[in-house]
Amino acid sequence: MFTYSKLYSQLKNNLTDGHHDVRVGIFFVNGQTKQLCDIEKAWMEKEEHYEEFVIPASKELPVPLDENLKSANPLVFVQTPESERCDYSLVVMTKDKLQGNVAYEEISYLLPQMQSLLEDLGGTFASWFTPTVEGVTLEFAQGLNSHLIFSNGTTKSITNGKVQISLDEIGEGESITLPQATTRVLPYLPNAKKS
Repeated sequence: MFTYSKLYSQLKNNLTDGHHDVRVGIFFVNGQTKQLCDIEKAWMEKEEHYEEFVIPASKELPVPLDENLKSANPLVFVQTPESERCDYSLVVMTKDKLQGNVAYEEISYLLPQMQSLLEDLGGTFASWFTPTVEGVTLEFAQGLNSHLIFSNGTTKSITNGKVQISLDEIGEGESITLPQATTRVLPYLPNAKKS
């Protein structure tokens, strides 16, 4: 259970300037497998008012951004499978999927926007401690096990639907070819401290 205002305070960053191609999303992740949990049901309620969310195939919690809801501050309930421990996950991600041949320049354009949004989420002094976005984490459907191909002919494995690539791995003026469209594109933070 969450208060709407708590979720709003994080999602309002989607309305600010400086990151037109990236946004914040809310998901629930299985604590053991690190795979996205299904959201069986999610809804908002306040006294006699009740509204159920339609959960998309992406498994994202589709919280609307609305000043009136912020004032009313309903409770937001999320029901995930009882057999799994599903943890709240607030992520910075691209608005659009990547597919086919993706150029270095396309990814390099996303990184400063991801960095800016991460720092916006962190608050006033976030730039002092936010790790540097050095690339992207690409996620694919159905736990894809495949590989992506760099334009220089080398490959990199996609394991359980995920692969992390730095901008340096691609190389300026080069590109990568993806086996299918991504489901999510997240920042790659190789120097982030693991907790």
